[in-house]
Amino acid sequence: MFEPQIEKDTEQIRSRAIIWVGAAVVIILTVIIMMLASSKPSSRQELENVVRAGSPVFDGYKDKVELEVVDKITHPNMIGMFQLEVKAKLHNRGDRTLTGVEVIGKMLDMNDKVIAQDVSIPIPRARTKPLAPGESMPFSVKVDAPGKITEAEVKDIIIELRGLRFE
Repeated sequence: MFEPQIEKDTEQIRSRAIIWVGAAVVIILTVIIMMLASSKPSSRQELENVVRAGSPVFDGYKDKVELEVVDKITHPNMIGMFQLEVKAKLHNRGDRTLTGVEVIGKMLDMNDKVIAQDVSIPIPRARTKPLAPGESMPFSVKVDAPGKITEAEVKDIIIELRGLRFE
């Protein structure tokens, strides 16, 4: 007589427990995803204590730092987007040791308008030791294409020296 009611109550308690556990898992996963997203490095990377264009130190030394483009590669991905990569070589032709270098990669459309850009920091990220006068090092800059842009709409990718830090 009371057995069916007990089974109903037990089933109801079990269903509520499953809902609560499921909700807790969703909340925990949401918090983890938000933490990971906020800890992702910004695409606007910058070194501290660097000299930039307009500074007499930068303008006086930039011609002594050569960026030699070795290769340009397109990396398609599985969702139909793509990324362009410039493999290059950095040469210190001057007389000062470089402890920090920022290079910016710019993706250009058919009208030479910048449609995407990203910063690479070959020194100190790719090479932790300074680049002495006369030394060279390989590095690369990757630029993700915006979602609405196709490969046919991209004319070129260029790299430019953005910042320098000296010993």
